[in-house]
Amino acid sequence: MTKILLVDDEAGILNLLKMSLELDGYDVFTAENGYSALTLFQQETPDIAIIDARMPGMDGIELLGKIKSLKPETEVIMITGHGDMDMAVECLRKEASNFLTKPVSEELLSLSIKRSLEKLGLKRKLKKYTKNLEILVREANDELERAYKFRENLIENSPDAIVSVKKGGEIVIFNSAAERLLGYSKETVVGAMNIVNLYPPGVAKQIMKDLRSEDFGGKGVLQKREVEILHKDGRPIPVYISASILYEGSKESGSVGIFTDLTEKKKLEKQLIRSEKLSALGQLSAGIAHEINQPLTGVLTFASLLLKKFRDDEQTRKDLGVIVSETQRIRNIVHGVLDFARETPIKKKPCSINEVIEKTLEIIVHQERFLGIHVTTDLESTLPSVLIDENLMRQVFMNLALNAVDSMKGKGTLTVRTRLMNNLVEVDFCDTGAGISEDIMENIFDPFFSTKTSSEGSGVGLGLSVSYGIVRNHDGEIIVASVPGQGATFTVRIPVRN
Repeated sequence: MTKILLVDDEAGILNLLKMSLELDGYDVFTAENGYSALTLFQQETPDIAIIDARMPGMDGIELLGKIKSLKPETEVIMITGHGDMDMAVECLRKEASNFLTKPVSEELLSLSIKRSLEKLGLKRKLKKYTKNLEILVREANDELERAYKFRENLIENSPDAIVSVKKGGEIVIFNSAAERLLGYSKETVVGAMNIVNLYPPGVAKQIMKDLRSEDFGGKGVLQKREVEILHKDGRPIPVYISASILYEGSKESGSVGIFTDLTEKKKLEKQLIRSEKLSALGQLSAGIAHEINQPLTGVLTFASLLLKKFRDDEQTRKDLGVIVSETQRIRNIVHGVLDFARETPIKKKPCSINEVIEKTLEIIVHQERFLGIHVTTDLESTLPSVLIDENLMRQVFMNLALNAVDSMKGKGTLTVRTRLMNNLVEVDFCDTGAGISEDIMENIFDPFFSTKTSSEGSGVGLGLSVSYGIVRNHDGEIIVASVPGQGATFTVRIPVRN
């Protein structure tokens, strides 16, 4: 039932209006002054208030203002026996819904109340719609925020580098993978760097040209292509790039590229090529060595017999001695080739890598070439045993240690470390020598390849190739990392076996 508050200081008018409104079905409350009316309003919170404009104490216009401040949606009808235009304007300015003059006719009051109720209904509907709209807007904003965070997480946590630019090349997105790949931080790139600076000269321009072509996956698309990008320190990084142009309507607004690092893939490809090459060389070397061995044995045997026959001829014995010496040298080379091809059997047993290293170092550290060399070890004490041929593995470690010492030219530090990584026992031989240049890195395990001159007392370049063959026949690998001028690290990896 609609509640109506009647306020008038004339009791007769008050009672007459109350009876009329109650007959129309309204719930009516009355007050004879502004103060009691305000108290009653706060208690009953009526929908409509009908107020006499002129009353002693708190007049109707003041009461109108207070009611509107307490409950703005309340409909207020003002009545007066002494109305004028200024009063009417003041009442309407304070949001009165109507202004009636006394004596008030029942029809006019009824019509005014009806209109006030219609306005109340509209206000309530509008309030409901507004509330529903607020809920919908809030839900839409929440959904947009979730979508934005999902997209942000997707970009940020991608294993591949993602870089997006505005038209003109200014970088606007640079995810964590891009930071790791290129060495820059987001803060130094986003909004401050052009994409051109991430490529070698001319590459960015060519990529945009291909993106606009129809020949590489369709206009605006560049399917996976191998290119190089530049690290912060200037070194080139091989990557696959997949890119697309971004549009706003029909106009280009920018582009986005996804970069997959190929460094490890390239390294594995090189290792595979090296393994295949060494395997082929091993088979070829073994065949040649077998063919050389037979006539070589005959030459050595007959030369030895001739030494006995010409024991009294000093010059002949001297010449024959040279033949025997050089023939034995050839035989040692053949044995080295057979070791590289692994034609001799391997006798494996469970061993402690740390003990093999310690025994090897005990044998060699007292040699003259170790003078001026500081040797340190960092051997992990909890390593499991590995299945190896101890003598052959000692040969590998000895060769790596001696090569490291030779590279330091009598001054530096040799560090030997062991650790367990991904079910592999790893052994590092780190030196502080001259390092290995990039152009010979791929050849250092090739048979007969050596960077030493004959004046340095070098062999025939079989040491690393034989070591490589030994480790490979233990189902392991040797890898090398080097920065020219800062030394090199050779790492032997042997799988752990139960």
